[in-house]
Amino acid sequence: MVKERFCNPVFIAVFILIILLYSKAVKIKDRYPYCSIIPQKDVVYLKGKLLSTPVKSSSGKTYSAVLSLHSVGKELHTGTSSSSLMQSEGSGKINILIPAEMVEAFYPGKLFSPAKRKGAFLWEAGGVYTVKGKAVSNQFLVNECKNAYFPENAYGKIDFFRALCRLQFKRLMYSWGNGGGLLLALLSGSKEYTEPSVTEAFKKSGLSHILALSGMHLSMFSGIAMFIGKKIKRKKLSFIIRTVAVILFVWFAGFSPSLLRAFICNFLLILSSLSDNENPDMLSILCFSFLLQTIITPDSLFNIGFILSYTALAGILIFNRLFTRIYVRFLPSYFTMSLSSSTAAQIFTAPISLKVFGSFYPIGIIATSIISPLITFFIYSGLALIILSLVFPFISTASGFFVNIQYNVIKLLVGFFAKL
Repeated sequence: MVKERFCNPVFIAVFILIILLYSKAVKIKDRYPYCSIIPQKDVVYLKGKLLSTPVKSSSGKTYSAVLSLHSVGKELHTGTSSSSLMQSEGSGKINILIPAEMVEAFYPGKLFSPAKRKGAFLWEAGGVYTVKGKAVSNQFLVNECKNAYFPENAYGKIDFFRALCRLQFKRLMYSWGNGGGLLLALLSGSKEYTEPSVTEAFKKSGLSHILALSGMHLSMFSGIAMFIGKKIKRKKLSFIIRTVAVILFVWFAGFSPSLLRAFICNFLLILSSLSDNENPDMLSILCFSFLLQTIITPDSLFNIGFILSYTALAGILIFNRLFTRIYVRFLPSYFTMSLSSSTAAQIFTAPISLKVFGSFYPIGIIATSIISPLITFFIYSGLALIILSLVFPFISTASGFFVNIQYNVIKLLVGFFAKL
C-alpha cells in the first residue's frame, strides 16, 4: 500500500516540482509585472480594479490588497509652487497598503473613524479605485482615495452586491458582540471584531489554522449540501447543490491560497462522487490540486498559508494511520481519529513553523482535538441562528445571547491551552 502510494506518478511529479521550486533551482516568472512608461518609484497616482478583499495587517494600521492597474500618474514640478500631473496607461498587479481608517469608514462601530478627508468608500474586491500615495519597495502606500465605483456591467453589479452582503453581515455580527466577531472571522475571514487577546490565545494554543479560512470551513458547507442532496435522492441535483454551495461560500469569503486549495480539492471530490468513485485516493487529489493551483496562481507558492495548508493535509494523509495504530492501544476509538489527525498535521508543519515564525506549540495536538468539534458546532449553530434572525428579526438579540454562551466556553478553553 505504501509502495503504491509513493510510486503514484502524480505524487512523484509533485515531489520533483517541490524540490525544483523551493530550492529555487527553477524561478517563477511574474505573470503580471508592473508595466508603464512611468517608473514605479515615481508613481503617486494609481487607478485600477481591486482583485482581492482587503486583509488587515498584524499591526492593525493598514489593510493589504491586490490592485490590477488601469493607469498611473506622477507629479511634474514646473518650477513654481504648483505642479501638473503626467498620466500614462499601466498594466500588471501591485500590492497596495490602505490605512485602516479608510477601509473601516463604513464598518459598524467604526462609522466615525478619522478618515481625515482621505476618502470614505466601500473597499471590496471588484471596485475600481483612484488613489494617491507613494511607492514603498514593491508596494504602494495609499494616503488618499480620490474616487471609487463599481462598474455598471453584470460583473460590477455582482461584485457590488457581494460588497453590500458582506457589510450587512458585519453589521449583524457586530450586534452579537464578541461571539459575533469570532463567527464573522470563521465565516468570512474578517477579523476586525475578534478580540486581540482571543486571537493571541488561538496562536499560542497552536490553533491559528482554525481562524484561517480553509478546508474545515468549506467542508461544512459542502457537508450541509451533501446532506440535503441525499435527502432528495437525485444524484445530479445533489451534485448541483454541492457545487453551488461551495462556489457561493468561496465567492462570499473571497479566495485565499488555503481556501483555493480547499475549493479545488472539494470540487475534485464532487466530480469523483458524480463518477461513482466513493473512495478516491485523497493523496492523489491533494497532489493534483497542488499542480492545478501552481498553474492557476503560481504567485501563491511562497505564501505561508498555502504552504501550511498543503503540508498539514499531506501529513494527515501520510501519517494518520500510523498514529491511529499507536493511539488505539490506550485511547477510546472516538478520540483516536481526531488526535491522530492533529498529531500528523502538527508534526508535519512543525519545521515550517519553526523556520518562519521561530516557534511551535505542541499543545495544539491536544487542543485541536478538543476545540475543533466545539468550533464546528459553533459554526453550524451560528448559521442556523443567522438564518432564523434574518427571517424573524425579533429573535436576533436572543440568538446573540446563545452565540456568546458558546463563545465564552471556547474562549475559556482556548485560554487554558494557551497558558499550558
